[in-house]
This record gives sequence, C-alpha cells and structure tokens, in this order.
Amino acid sequence: MAQFHKIGQGFCGTVWASSTTGPAFKREDGGPGRSLENDYQMHQIVQHSLNQTTIKNSHLRVQVSDCHCFIRPDTEEDREWWKDNLHRFPPGYAPCNTLQSQRIPPFPLHTRELLVSRFCPAELREEILKSKANEDCLVRPYLGRRRIRQHGSTPLGSDPAPRRRVRSFFSLRNYPLHVDQMEKLGIPARDIRLYARMMANALATLHWVGEIDANDVEFVLAPPPPPSPSTTTTTQSTQNPSNIISNVLGSHTMWILDFDLCRSLPINAAGMEQAATAFLRNDPFYPRPGRDDPKLWNAFREQYLRTAEDCCCRLTVGCSSEAKKRLLLSRLFVELVENGH
Repeated sequence: MAQFHKIGQGFCGTVWASSTTGPAFKREDGGPGRSLENDYQMHQIVQHSLNQTTIKNSHLRVQVSDCHCFIRPDTEEDREWWKDNLHRFPPGYAPCNTLQSQRIPPFPLHTRELLVSRFCPAELREEILKSKANEDCLVRPYLGRRRIRQHGSTPLGSDPAPRRRVRSFFSLRNYPLHVDQMEKLGIPARDIRLYARMMANALATLHWVGEIDANDVEFVLAPPPPPSPSTTTTTQSTQNPSNIISNVLGSHTMWILDFDLCRSLPINAAGMEQAATAFLRNDPFYPRPGRDDPKLWNAFREQYLRTAEDCCCRLTVGCSSEAKKRLLLSRLFVELVENGH
C-alpha cells in the first residue's frame, strides 16, 4: 500500500492521504482542547442536514465529504487497522484518534499556475510550482475581506504605514482568495454572489435543520467529487452538476469542512447570540454588512432568510406557532450580525 503524505494541518491535527482520489485521514495530534470525536459526530449531522436540501436549492448545495469511520487507537477492532496502516505514516507516529473521510480533490495544475502567476512573488514562482506540497491546492473564499478596502482606506486592523518585507512566503494550501483578488482574476460578480448564496444556504441549513452553531467551520473552493461508481444508493459525494461553477478557476464547487468546534444550537434568543458570535469570530468567509460590499452582503442575507424560512416551514408542518417563532429567531440572528452583536 502507498505511503501517506501530509496534505494539511490545522489546530485539531494533521491530514493525510496517499492519492488525490482516495480517502483522507485526519489525526487528532494538534492543540489541546480540540476533539476529533466531536468533529466526527458533527460531521454526520452536517451531512444529514445538507442531504435534505430541496431540489429548488440544489444549485446552492455545498459539498461535504462522505464521513467513513472513526478510528480509535486502542479498541480491539481498530488495532487491526493500525497494524495494517501505521507503517504508512512517517517513522515516529503513534496510533491516535483518526477520522477517515472522502478527500476533497485539489485544484489541477492550470489553476495553480494561474494563482501563482497573479499573486505569488516572482522570486518564488518556480519553487512553488515544483513543490509537491503545493499540489494540494484548495482555495479559501474570503468574501468578508478585501486586501485593500474600497474608498481608499486600508483593511481593518492593518497598519497604513509601509513595512519592509522580512521574508517572502506563499503557499497554495488553503490559499486565501479575497474579494478584490477574485475581481482581479476576472471571476464574474454573479459567481461571487453565488458563492455568498451557497454559504448562506449552508449556514441556514446547519442552524435550522442540524440545529448546530457552525462555529469555526471552513469553506473551500475545489473541484467537484469524481463520479461515483454506479450503485443503488445516492450519497452526498455523488456529483451534483447543478452546483458546479465554471470560470477562470476551472470547474469547481464549494465544500464545507472542519466541525470539531461546532456545538448544539438552542432555538431561543440565547442561541441566536451564540450563532452570531460564531459567525463574527470565524475567518472572513462570510460577507460582512458594511459599506465595502453591500450587494454581496444583501445576497447572503436574503438567501439565509429564504433558506431559513424554507427549513422552518418544512420541519414544523402543522405547528404554525413554532414556525413563526423560528422565523423571528432567524431574523434576530441577522440583526445581531448586522449590529456587530
């Protein structure tokens, strides 16, 4: 069997794979206080929730990796797995909690070349394109931030005074693509708004179907999953042609991942404060209310409320008072975000 190589790393742990099309293995070897078991449980809730997306919203459905299994370090059943697979990790690695799921496909060479040619420092371009690690290219869509704000101001929290660059750094792994960079690449405004609507549809579904706060989830742009072998069942990993976007990045869709910090969401005012806090503290995936991109925020806001209404009405059939309560709470969430909580 082929050796595993590291394809990513986060606070919860490291991610490994042996090929671009097989499974990925997320190890719980990161910082303290992060639970891969919670990631596994929440992953299943997310997958179940998104599978309930209605046909009319199928073009907005984000992909979530099929969640295969949770591998422990010390159970009798899982000892056999470690016996067969531990040698595939580099020397010195020990068994630990591990989550096996479908790998998110990386972008192909032509997309990597585009990003490098437009945004990589010239002195690093050849090195980056030859780097094996940078073949694991996913793009983080930062719809809530521009590198340079409109109206001539600098990004919030940045220093307007020029700073001398100490060293150049560039990586295609989880590459952050800001709104102004999308525009510079020539990604149509309609596609950027579609990204916003896909995020909104996913967030509303997690809130009102999964009843989780979506704390610290991540979104990436990446190619769609490869066609599944013909089976009698349809899974979330099956290609959904209606949610595939084609532009200068090539054919791709949006994926959602990393659920280890998600928590159950109380369906009350306190729960909406919890959800708003999670929204505002996350990396700038979501559009933000304000003067920079009002059309983008409005697209997100309208889709969130539309999906929330659809979810609340479908799941509370025969209980109009409960549906009304949930609709009011969904509007409260949006108000809290717009007021900066």
